[in-house]
Amino acid sequence: MIFPKGKPLYENLNTSFTNFGELLLNLQINSVTGYVQVSFWEYEGILFLDSGNVVNAVEEARGSRRIGQEAVSAITAQVKERDGALSVYALSPEMVVMLTSVLKSEVVYKDLSTDFTSLGKLLAKLKSEGHMGYVEVVMRDGKSVGVIFFQDGGVIESVFSTNGDAYSGVETMPRIVEAASALGATFNVYKAAAEEAFAAGTEIATGFALPELLGAWQAIIAAVERVADSQFESGQFLNTFKDTLIEKADDYLFLDPFAGEFDYRDGQITFHGERVKDFSRALGDCLNITAGKLASEAPRANLTARIRAELEAVKETHAAAIEKFGLVAALPELLG
Repeated sequence: MIFPKGKPLYENLNTSFTNFGELLLNLQINSVTGYVQVSFWEYEGILFLDSGNVVNAVEEARGSRRIGQEAVSAITAQVKERDGALSVYALSPEMVVMLTSVLKSEVVYKDLSTDFTSLGKLLAKLKSEGHMGYVEVVMRDGKSVGVIFFQDGGVIESVFSTNGDAYSGVETMPRIVEAASALGATFNVYKAAAEEAFAAGTEIATGFALPELLGAWQAIIAAVERVADSQFESGQFLNTFKDTLIEKADDYLFLDPFAGEFDYRDGQITFHGERVKDFSRALGDCLNITAGKLASEAPRANLTARIRAELEAVKETHAAAIEKFGLVAALPELLG
């Protein structure tokens, strides 16, 4: 797909001399919304940013295409190679939402032709239907391609590549229509998969902020452990918690002790997994079950109330992470 350039912030930085981690940190500090383009011979990767946070990605290399977390991992590995080019472009938040949504899209119409319909009539139909997605227009000259992006039936961006030059902006759409009429073209219409894109973006954003997420959960689990160990024999919390992790491993595969992805001991979390989908839900389930089991073994100890009191300090220290990752929803009885 052809992406709109937007406002260039950096162009053609050499990967040999650019610290990619520092670049991403700088973009996050400055709350940049847009995308980072990573280019090599027969390779292109795009990391989409919302207020500096990576929310989705696409990688196209040697005829194959990956999106989401797999693309993020591949791009961050590829950028370590020498003599690639890095560029950063700023876009509107609406355009980033659109582009991330169309990464996963379904075909509505395939290979329509100017022999049977005009592009103008097709665009009018999509407008009346409140279309959310894009139209790809491939000219018969083999040198020109246009992409027109729709949001709720309105055209919010268009890109036209012809003879090696690229033009973008809503005002570019008439040029695409004129070229299609003059040269002949085929059209492909795609509907954006917004919900899937949002889910993927949440997972990716959480993955990039993993140290912050792990720090919050580590403090929460350690606080529950302190309360439990003050009431029971030392180590009873850990044994109960680990038993619960095993019980829930069928629901959350990363908890399987044989997978070696997640561990908690001596007040420390270690996590070697790549995917973080349902991470907080899994730990919330396990910690709720563990606290419930321990509370039932000492009904007079009012263990739940004591845990809630112990967690007050954690809620204050890790307030930003608890809100950012919605941890209250994962532990409503203890953090709510």
